[in-house]
Amino acid sequence: MAMSSLLLVWGAVAGCSSSRDATVEGIAADFRGAVRAQDGDLACRQLSDAVRFQLELSSGSRCEVEVRDAGLPTSGTLREVTVSGTAAQVRYDDDVIFLGEFGGGWRIIGAGCLSRADGPYDCQVS
Repeated sequence: MAMSSLLLVWGAVAGCSSSRDATVEGIAADFRGAVRAQDGDLACRQLSDAVRFQLELSSGSRCEVEVRDAGLPTSGTLREVTVSGTAAQVRYDDDVIFLGEFGGGWRIIGAGCLSRADGPYDCQVS
């Protein structure tokens, strides 16, 4: 699967921990657990509709297969959770997961993301 750039401008946001932080942290943890357990169906349910569509369109395979076979990181330690409005970032020492808040709740819009010094994050799934 080709890496793609997540075109997000992410600003530093300071704030206290909240229930929103716990919610997005839980979704990211559930996603990583599903990937680790090779449960593509559960992992794909955590993705936004647009990400699922793009993943299937670009690969020609079902989301469940692509997520399971993507080699996404799952063993890193949680470092930081940042929520700003309808955007969130969950940072692990081996991965960054981006989430967006939609009408049906928080969904993952980027996973397997690594920062680049010269541009936007590179994400395996976005």
